Amino acid sequence: MALRRHSLGLLVALALSVLALAAGPVSPAVAQTYDDVPADYWARAAIDWVTDQGPGDDRVLDDYATLFRPDRLVTRRQLARALVVATGHQDDAVADPVFLADVVPDVDPYYWDIQIAIELGLMAPTLDLFNPLGTVPAHKAERAVIRALALLHPETDWTLLTTLRPSVWRPNPDWNTQAPARLPWIVASRHLLLRYNHPYPSGEVRERSPGEAVSRAEIAYMLWKGLRVESWRLAGLEAYEAITFPLLSYRQRQVTKFALKYIGYPYVYGGEWPTADSPYGYQAHGGFDCSGFVWWVLKVRFGYPIYERTASEMARKAVPRITRSSLKCGDIIFFGDDGTASTVSDIYHAGIYLGRGWFIHSTGSSAGVMLASLNASAYWRDHFAWGRRVLRPAELVVL
Repeated sequence: MALRRHSLGLLVALALSVLALAAGPVSPAVAQTYDDVPADYWARAAIDWVTDQGPGDDRVLDDYATLFRPDRLVTRRQLARALVVATGHQDDAVADPVFLADVVPDVDPYYWDIQIAIELGLMAPTLDLFNPLGTVPAHKAERAVIRALALLHPETDWTLLTTLRPSVWRPNPDWNTQAPARLPWIVASRHLLLRYNHPYPSGEVRERSPGEAVSRAEIAYMLWKGLRVESWRLAGLEAYEAITFPLLSYRQRQVTKFALKYIGYPYVYGGEWPTADSPYGYQAHGGFDCSGFVWWVLKVRFGYPIYERTASEMARKAVPRITRSSLKCGDIIFFGDDGTASTVSDIYHAGIYLGRGWFIHSTGSSAGVMLASLNASAYWRDHFAWGRRVLRPAELVVL
């Protein structure tokens, strides 16, 4: 017999109604009345909006009555319920519930949310365990929200979620980049601007690397951005479905492979190290600013003589300046207010060129390390200034 998530809810509602008769009426919580979300809290607008989504007695992320607990780490069962309600599937029937040793039916109030989330492919158990009280790493949260958006927008071209899977993606024939499994989900998430870039200086302690657990406020922000995403931005995902590079040399493949390891790491002002314990100076959290990422990959890992630390200083040392048509994988590329007419003082951003217009960089607009294209993005195309070559001629030879 098909069962519904609200079969348990009806029993709970009956019990609560008895208590309500004695205690008086209780109004459903709304974000504006959460006692622990001040007006100046960074995710206040997101919390206000998402907790107004869903049925009045079953709103998204409304788990604690008059409290929201924004800085508490979200649990897997809370995320399951949030995704199910956000996608409008809270009343789905589950014909064949999955056995879960750690989620007891008619005892765990999130049981049916979890079953629906599993059936919809939004989340998954490991063997017979769901770990309902476990936390959610940032990259898995982004994956879950992207899955929810794919469910809500079946008309969108989501091909990149398949073609960018590291087990499938071959930017050169027969070359596996060994990029992290999170690659396609991070690319989709960051293109859709789902993550918040916490501002320097006080906010950066809130940043999260891909493997770190995220808070309820972070989930609220992702859903706020995702559920309101513009159709033109969704259409832009198509640009990532077939990323290839010209044939690369052994060293160019090394540089590319190493850079891709950090996809999804947060943007941190002054950041030049993947963890906060940089030997070169204090940073609030592990992560990179634009020139810090270039420095980490090309200077720290591969030892190229880059003695400058800011984008403009790196750009000043570009002799000769590499034009766009002459760019090769491993070149540092710079962006300025006046594009190719920019002066050194105009340079504000740097990245590492990969090929066929693609580059990897760390930027606040995508909240960290991300792929981008000089071909697909008019912004980056118009602001490209010049490049700088640090790889040696012999290292560019394709054998």
